[in-house]
Amino acid sequence: MVVKILYIDDDETELKRYELKFRYDTRMKDRFKLIIKNTPKKRGDFEALMKICPGLILVDFELIKPDSNGDVIGISGVTLSTELRQKFPDVPIVLFTRKSVFNINSYSDIKQTLSSLDDILYKHDVFKANSNLPDLLYELAVGFKKLGNIKTKKWENLLKVINAPESEYDNLKLADPPVYSEQDSKWSVSKSAKWIRDTLLYYPGILYDPVYAATFLGISEEAFLKKDVQEFFRRAKYSGIFSPPEGRWWKIKLTEIANAKMIKSEASMVIREGFPSLWKRIKKRHIERSKCIYSGESPADWVCYILKKPMMIKYSLFYRPDSRPSVMDEARVSFKAIRTSNEVNDTLFDPIGQELLPKIRKMKKGSVE
Repeated sequence: MVVKILYIDDDETELKRYELKFRYDTRMKDRFKLIIKNTPKKRGDFEALMKICPGLILVDFELIKPDSNGDVIGISGVTLSTELRQKFPDVPIVLFTRKSVFNINSYSDIKQTLSSLDDILYKHDVFKANSNLPDLLYELAVGFKKLGNIKTKKWENLLKVINAPESEYDNLKLADPPVYSEQDSKWSVSKSAKWIRDTLLYYPGILYDPVYAATFLGISEEAFLKKDVQEFFRRAKYSGIFSPPEGRWWKIKLTEIANAKMIKSEASMVIREGFPSLWKRIKKRHIERSKCIYSGESPADWVCYILKKPMMIKYSLFYRPDSRPSVMDEARVSFKAIRTSNEVNDTLFDPIGQELLPKIRKMKKGSVE
């Protein structure tokens, strides 16, 4: 499948630069066809864009330069994306900009900012040798295409396109999906895509990324990603649309696969103890355990929201960085992050946590008291 990309910018030099990049780069030339257009300023301009029938739209953030006729639109790409969303409801729209112009970390309410956008990607990433940006763009376009091709947009068909196991159906109903009804309610492509990408694949709980999956099993991320462990849990890997490059695994399938191979004594343990025991029995060797980044204890039993590393729950505090559905794992921050990271926002701890912060920051390094 070749994806037709519409790239909108008010800078002719930029348009030509990326036209050449997409045309000749070996990672992109066989997957994308880039069509460049200056910022639309009149009704006729939008009508011309609609005739292109793009599979993905890239739009620059800062649209303040005059075109060859001296006309200036004078708005941001975020504002323009609202108009584009109305005209292209089933096409992914990506803000394609520079970090110096639009730094996602400087926006306090990013969800509202992104209401008409599907992603924010930085231009310089296109030129990085090991960039996964081409893969992200392609997966985004293909995912939207698959959603758009579904004729009957009901809940059961949304479950099929993410290849959800039946054992997760009840949890998925609790994950704030775009629609769940036994009747005739329908879902839209853009809202369903946002739910899959920004809730289901983003928050840990139903699906796990490598560090969460490894910690859940009581092993290190490095051990989890080894070929033999990956093969063991092959059927647990997410194979639906918008699959991230680093992978996701169904939590319930990890449990089912491990339990199916456990003997009685192993099944009686929590999975982070039972699986390493199972692995030692069938492979005749130990597997590297997860280790708490604060105390060094094994196995760690949670993941630090800030540092994205294994930790012990007892050396962490509850954190409220977002409005994730209750079916997802709660966010917690390790004592190490509290002591060392500038990303910790004290106001996001509950009252009990806020009372403990000064004490934790005064503790000696490595102290577990």
